[in-house]
Amino acid sequence: MLSVIICAKEPAQTTLLAKLIQLWADQRALSVQVLSYPNVENFLSSCAEHPFGDILLLDIRLARTNNIELARKIRENNRQVQIILCADRPGPTDAGDGVGALYYLIRPIQDIKLFQLLDRAALNLHRTPKAVLLPLNGRPVRIPTADILYAEACSHNVRLHLSHGEESMRMRMSDLEELLDGGFYRCHRSYIVSLEHIGQLSRTAVLLDNGQQIPLARGAYDGLKQAITQAQ
Repeated sequence: MLSVIICAKEPAQTTLLAKLIQLWADQRALSVQVLSYPNVENFLSSCAEHPFGDILLLDIRLARTNNIELARKIRENNRQVQIILCADRPGPTDAGDGVGALYYLIRPIQDIKLFQLLDRAALNLHRTPKAVLLPLNGRPVRIPTADILYAEACSHNVRLHLSHGEESMRMRMSDLEELLDGGFYRCHRSYIVSLEHIGQLSRTAVLLDNGQQIPLARGAYDGLKQAITQAQ
């Protein structure tokens, strides 16, 4: 399901955008969830516990700060979100590192233009590497799944072994297993491994492409081998 967030000043504008977004989704046979916020403060405070969504339509009249700085703040924890700014005139479409591409929907709102921007945003989301939202250091952070080598249960925590280091978080392995997609396999009671990073496989161990080795539970060999074959 595609998650679209509207952050607009006027209720009438929110209603119009929500109807047009639903029409756009219906025409493309997409499942969409539309959420709305009356001001930037409410939106940003909700981001402390919830993902930002896939596409954000933001009325820049709500911004108390520079819209570029606001976009940078929004993308601190969500590099994938596609930002469409509702404005009276166009602005910079590429604000550089930390912000990325911005799209402008010029008022008065036209359905054709909105649909074009939504199409472009949806296409960019399709091209964006998959990521998972995980609670790191007390706040949700999006981690690209390609960066995850394996996860290891450590008492009441999970240690995430990444291509660039390690992170620990308080989470059950079963909950993490549900969050991760089909590119991962529970190879042991205490380990979840990325199929993408498996180099070799034996009856008792998994050798990763970086040389690390993790245990393979008895009886898990056939299932893991099948998962690797299906993922190729």
